[in-house]
Amino acid sequence: MGYLALYRKYRPSNLNDLVGQNNVTDVIRNEILNNRLSHAYLFSGPRGTGKTSTAKIIAKMINCANLGKDGIPCDKCESCLNFNSSSDIVEIDAASNNGVDEIRELRDKVNLVPSYGRYKVYIIDEVHMLTTQAFNALLKTLEEPPAHVIFILATTEFYKIPVTVVSRCQKFQFYKFSNEDIVNRLSYIAKNENIDVDNEVLFEIARLSDGGLRDAINMLDQLSSFKNEKINLDDVFELNGVLSYDDFYNLLNFIFYNKVVDIVNFVEEIDKKGKNLDRFVSDFILFLKDILLFFYDSDFNFNNVDKVNLFKKLSSSYTSDIIYDFVLDLNDLCIRMRNSSFSKVLVILSLIKMSNDYFSEGKMHDVKNTVENVKTDVVNVDSSIDSRKSNNFILDDKQKMIRINNTFATASKKLKDSFISKWNLIVEKLSSDSKYSSISLMFRDVDVLVVGEKNVIFKVPYASLMERLINYTKLIENLLFDVYNVNYSCVFLLEDEWAFEKNKYITNLKNGIKYSYIDVEENNDKDENIEKVISILGEDVISYE
Repeated sequence: MGYLALYRKYRPSNLNDLVGQNNVTDVIRNEILNNRLSHAYLFSGPRGTGKTSTAKIIAKMINCANLGKDGIPCDKCESCLNFNSSSDIVEIDAASNNGVDEIRELRDKVNLVPSYGRYKVYIIDEVHMLTTQAFNALLKTLEEPPAHVIFILATTEFYKIPVTVVSRCQKFQFYKFSNEDIVNRLSYIAKNENIDVDNEVLFEIARLSDGGLRDAINMLDQLSSFKNEKINLDDVFELNGVLSYDDFYNLLNFIFYNKVVDIVNFVEEIDKKGKNLDRFVSDFILFLKDILLFFYDSDFNFNNVDKVNLFKKLSSSYTSDIIYDFVLDLNDLCIRMRNSSFSKVLVILSLIKMSNDYFSEGKMHDVKNTVENVKTDVVNVDSSIDSRKSNNFILDDKQKMIRINNTFATASKKLKDSFISKWNLIVEKLSSDSKYSSISLMFRDVDVLVVGEKNVIFKVPYASLMERLINYTKLIENLLFDVYNVNYSCVFLLEDEWAFEKNKYITNLKNGIKYSYIDVEENNDKDENIEKVISILGEDVISYE
C-alpha cells in the first residue's frame, strides 16, 4: 500500500480517540448504549473539527455485533472487519452531488436492507450545498425513514440549512479545538512518526490551523516532508506563506524610526512573494494583540521564548496606547481593502500614516537603549503623543447636546447643498496638505447629515472609526475652515444615535417646540444654556453608552 496521509492514518476509530468534542461524544455514547438512536443527526461546525469522523464512528458502533460496555467497537465481527469497504455506509458529497436526481436516487435505495449490520447509514457531507429541490426531495425520507436507515448530515454553514430539515434532525454543534488539544494530538503523532519537532513549533502550527485539527495534522505532514532534519519555526512560516515574528518586529522598527522607504520595500517584498495582503494585515493585528497582552501581563505563557524577547524589546519603543491605536487603524484598513482594487497601495499608505502620526518628529530613541534610558524614552514617547493629542479634544455630554441643538436650530437644505457642493475640495485638501495626513483616509468615510450656519452633524459607519474621528475633532474643524472659511463645530453620530436624534427632532417639531441657537457653546459652567437645550429637546435628547 502506498503512503497514507497522516490525517487519514490517525483518523479516530472510536469515541475515545476523538479530541475535544466531549459535548457531542458523551451524548452519542449514551444514546447508542441505551438503544435510543435518532433516525437523523445534523452535525455543524468549522472544518476539521471531527464531524465526518464522528459520523463514521457512529456507523461503526451501531453495526458492531459485540460493542463494548464503554461504546468501543470490537474490531473483530464481520461488520467491523468489512467497515472500510462496507456498502452499508454510504458517503455522499453534497458539494458535487447536490441535485434533485441524486437525492431521488438515494430515496429509492433506502429500502435496501443492510449487508452486514443492523443499520444502513447515509452520511451527507456539506449538506448545505443541496439545491432547494434536492432538500424538498429529502424531506419525506428524513421524516419517515425505514427502521434500518440512519441519516447523518454534516455542514460548515448551519444557517443555510432549511428549517424544515433542521427540525427533523437531532442537532450537535462541533467547536474549534483548543491549541492545547491540537498540540497534544500533534505530539502523539510526531512521537509515533519519529518527527523531530519542538512544542513551540507545534503551538505555532495549532495557531495557524485556527482550531482545525485536520489542517494542523496536514501541516505537520507537509513539514515532515519539507526537510529531513529538525523542524523549526521558519519552516512553518515559509510553508504557510506568512510572516515570521522577526518580520513583524522589523516592520515595527521601520514604523518607529519613520523609515518610509523601508516600509514601502517591506510591503513590496510581501507582494512580490505572492503573500496574501489580507492575511498579512490580519496576522499583524494578532501580533499586536499579543504585544498588548504582554504589556498587561508579562508572565502570560506565549509558548515561545523568542517571541517574548521581541515583546520586551518593543516595550522600550511602544506604549499600550500606541499599539491599541495601531490595531484600530489596521481594522479600518481591513474594511477598506474589501472594497478596493488597490490593496497594496492602501496597506503602504496606512503603514506610512501610522508612522507619521506618532514618529515623524524624529528618532525618539533607540530600541536597544539601556534600562536607564528606556525609562526616559518611554516618558518621551508618552509626552510626544500627549502633546500631539493636546490640539484635539473630546466633547462632554453637555457640549455635544448643545452642538446638536445648534445644528437643528439653523439647519436648511440650502446650507447642506452648498456644503456638499464643495466636498471635492475637502478630498483635494486631504490628499495635498500634509497637516491633514492623519485624517486623510478616515474622514472620507463619513456622511453629511445636517448642516447649520455654524454646525455640522456627520454620520460614521462603525464605532472604531467614530473613536478616531472624535479624537481629531479640532483638526477636522480646521480643515472645514480652510475650505469653507466658516468656524464649523462638528458632531459625529453612529447610525442608531442619528436615528434617535432625527426621531426626537421630528417629534418636537410636531409638538410645536421651536429650536433656538445657543450662543455660548463650549461654556460648561452656564447651566442656563443646558437647561435651555433640555427644555427644547427633552432630558433624553441623547442616548449615551
